[in-house]
Amino acid sequence: MLFSIAALSLSACSSKCPYISFPKGNKMSLEQKSQILQVAVSGTCGIRHLAHKLRWKTSTVISLTKQMNEEKLIEFQASKHTGRGRPKKSMSCTPLGMEFLKNYRKLTMTPIKATKADFEHAKRDASYTQRLIENEHSPFELFMELNSIVRNIRNSSETHQTV
Repeated sequence: MLFSIAALSLSACSSKCPYISFPKGNKMSLEQKSQILQVAVSGTCGIRHLAHKLRWKTSTVISLTKQMNEEKLIEFQASKHTGRGRPKKSMSCTPLGMEFLKNYRKLTMTPIKATKADFEHAKRDASYTQRLIENEHSPFELFMELNSIVRNIRNSSETHQTV
């Protein structure tokens, strides 16, 4: 939840910032991916079966499965078809898809506890980052500069204490 607020605030500045990229087009949620993978793991199935099982539009299932196929989470195989018409394709889960599903289940078991103050802090950080980008400053470079300053102060205080 905390990341999503920061990502939403930063998405406004993504066009001005060359080093932050956000996916464009049809955005598939992690939950949708996991639902498709859960059905695919239960056994080989086709688009029509998947749409019926998840109660989604067939066009939605087709576009999401194409995207997941490009991400190598699922793969399509031609099934043996003796009848007339278009040969059916069955979908199965790849090892990468299995790993994704395992990690998704693990993450859903550990809820994130965040307070209203945490969300306000994330929003303020995103706003600050957006202002830096608008003024053509790299947040990463400034962060690295701040780290070097802190490291130099720490090193000088350690050498002063040992003397």
